Amino acid sequence: MTDQLMNEQYKNEKAVFLFNQSTRLTEHELFQLAENSYPNGSPWPVETYKSELTETYSEYGIVLQQGKKVGFIGYTQLFDEVEITTFGILKAFNNQGIGQLFLQSFIAFLKDKEVKMIFLEVREQNKAAVTVYEKAGFKTIAVRKNYYHDPIENALIMQLSM
Repeated sequence: MTDQLMNEQYKNEKAVFLFNQSTRLTEHELFQLAENSYPNGSPWPVETYKSELTETYSEYGIVLQQGKKVGFIGYTQLFDEVEITTFGILKAFNNQGIGQLFLQSFIAFLKDKEVKMIFLEVREQNKAAVTVYEKAGFKTIAVRKNYYHDPIENALIMQLSM
């Protein structure tokens, strides 16, 4: 592995977490990960992932367990702020603590990059995700009424100050 990749790799006994992986992923891989992670399938079509992979400030991280991609995180960084745009763990790997460990590793990665603030949006009814974010220190700062479709739900805007 290159020195750069080693600096962007975080490990524990359950998984390997790799960040800045956009050049190593395809839009179809991301779509399939999302399709098999979210209760209602991928929130975005393949074309959106393709666009995200080419955006200057957008990036992706992945979780590997025994060499298999089991989760992902999409994020946009501008200066010392990051917005998590998408985050998911394959349904078959839920309730194993992988999502919490992935998020903690992501936060550590961002601290190393001197990020000061992280924002995200999450479905108000996605209690499992909200719990993961709250355990990591995120606070709800606003609600966007009827933001999500299929079904229509509010979005919680959450923030972590580091």
